[in-house]
Formats: sequence, C-alpha cells, structure tokens
Amino acid sequence: MSHLFRVSARDHSAVVLMAELARLKNEEFASLKDVAEAMHLSEGYLEEIAASLKKAKLISGKQGPRGGYRLAKNAAEICLADILTALDGPIEIVDCQKGGGCPVSEKCSSKNIWKRVQKGIEKTLSQTKLVDVV
Repeated sequence: MSHLFRVSARDHSAVVLMAELARLKNEEFASLKDVAEAMHLSEGYLEEIAASLKKAKLISGKQGPRGGYRLAKNAAEICLADILTALDGPIEIVDCQKGGGCPVSEKCSSKNIWKRVQKGIEKTLSQTKLVDVV
C-alpha cells in the first residue's frame, strides 16, 4: 500500500536519535550501540544517520571509551526541519514548489493548494523544536 506524505523510517530514526541525545546531561556522550539497543535499531543504520547529522553540525562526536555523540546545540535551538533537511535536503512535496520544472506550471490548477500544503508542513516542522519532542 502506498502512503501519501509518509515520513521515512530513516527520518523517524533520526528524530529518535536526536531525542535520545537531547536527554543526555550537558557533558555526556551516548554511544550509537547503546542507542541502537535501547531503541531496537541497527547500529550501522544509526551510523549513517549520525554522519549526516554531524555534517550538518547538529551533533558532535568523540572517539574513545567514553565517546559517542551529543547535540552540538541546545535542543531548544534545533527544529525538526533542521533534522529532516540534514538527511534529505529541502522539503519538497511537489517539484514545482522549489523551482523544479513542470510542463504544466502555467496552467496548473493545483499549484496553489500544493503551495499551501508545503508552507504548512514547513511551518510546523520549523516551529517544532527538539525540546518539544523530548
């Protein structure tokens, strides 16, 4: 069965990982192994997600016996849009909303409704902070 507007497992797992990191005390680090076991996720899968989040400067890492990952910013400063954009790039529900080519753009009667849906999703994800998830 197909799902319209479905959040991917990867995106959901990224939010779960970020929420787990947000629960840490200031100087603590969490190992991906511990998070994977606690959340019943693959450690390798979380490593791929963590690499994208680290590249976007949402998390920082430390190697060694007390190493792992932690948030690079306060949970109140990180919104869901930041997390999802770090993984997938700009949020687009249809190509024409972000400048993509559409052969019927000039005559499209649905363009405005998709624009409203797009804006609503962006607004909700931007206003929802990681601290709200925790």
